[in-house]
Amino acid sequence: MTENPTPPLSLLFVVPSLHGGGAEFVARTWMGWLVEQGHTVSVVTTAKVADEAHLPAGVAAYTVRTAKGHLAKARAVQDLFEVTGADLAVGLQAHANLVLITAAMLARGAGPRVIISERNLVSLGLPGSSRAHRAKVWMARRLYSRADHVIAISHPVGGELVAGFGVRGDRMTVVANPATAKIGGRERVPRETGIENGVQLVLPCRLVEQKRPELAIATAAELTRRGIRAEVVSFGGGPLLDSMVAAASASGVTFVNHGWVEDWFAHFDENAVVLLPSVREGFGNVLVEAAAVGVPSVAVSGALGVADAIVPGITGELALTEHPADLADAVIRASKLEVTGIDAWLDRFSVESSGRDLSRVFGLVLDRADAA
Repeated sequence: MTENPTPPLSLLFVVPSLHGGGAEFVARTWMGWLVEQGHTVSVVTTAKVADEAHLPAGVAAYTVRTAKGHLAKARAVQDLFEVTGADLAVGLQAHANLVLITAAMLARGAGPRVIISERNLVSLGLPGSSRAHRAKVWMARRLYSRADHVIAISHPVGGELVAGFGVRGDRMTVVANPATAKIGGRERVPRETGIENGVQLVLPCRLVEQKRPELAIATAAELTRRGIRAEVVSFGGGPLLDSMVAAASASGVTFVNHGWVEDWFAHFDENAVVLLPSVREGFGNVLVEAAAVGVPSVAVSGALGVADAIVPGITGELALTEHPADLADAVIRASKLEVTGIDAWLDRFSVESSGRDLSRVFGLVLDRADAA
């Protein structure tokens, strides 16, 4: 057990739910680690009841999902400040962050110190978004700076928080995701570098518009046009599945959908290259997971957050644009990579390293409060 840099604390996490995406996984992992360090940890979910199957051992669970409206949820969270006796409250994702900050404003300084964590590049998701989403962003631009500290999932997200949300640079910290938590001691995938035996394009994401999964089909078609055998294997499922099947059929591309698979990285062929063609990513846990088992990845440079999750020329490649020709070029370059000598880089994304950095942020916030 790593020495704890802060004394035992009462910590309250505020999240929409405990299962369903990367942020939920990170919250569960952080909470479990903090319990192991001797802290008292509670969690309140704002959208769904905490599923006991995903509740870390030793964590007390509450929910405010039945409270109607933003203000009612905030008041319910405010009540939990006293119930839990929290020293610090940590929000993850925009909706939970806004509920937590509002609860702290209602408490008028009587509640815990507030830390929020932003997991997305918000501005890139605004074009074509709903009125409700735009209202949420409007609130975030006005309230995020009221938090005692803000954690960014990556450096591009941190830059956006400072430049676009009024967060002070000295109150923003990038804390790396515990992205290797699922990998454990899993061995490297036996690989054949190069394209001589074709390429298996692995698509590890939900089939939704933000992820642009149809680009995987277009990239496979471009590789096939160049005389390189290519197929697409999907782990995620989602509303665009039917259109993916139709696009693959029209292009003559082999497409295999496995749906959601937790240990997707255990199902690579020897010629696999991971492709994440998203329009934006706050980070990209899957890119680190792939590297941890020795498989290279490709993402689009304009997705921004992926730059923290890929080391170009070492663990994968960044395609210059989302054009299938650029993606195909990047896949070919990535297929030749050995993905070795990255242990020190991977350690940045371990549970221990991420947990230590998070705990250090806790200490900074409390020291600042004591000095005020």
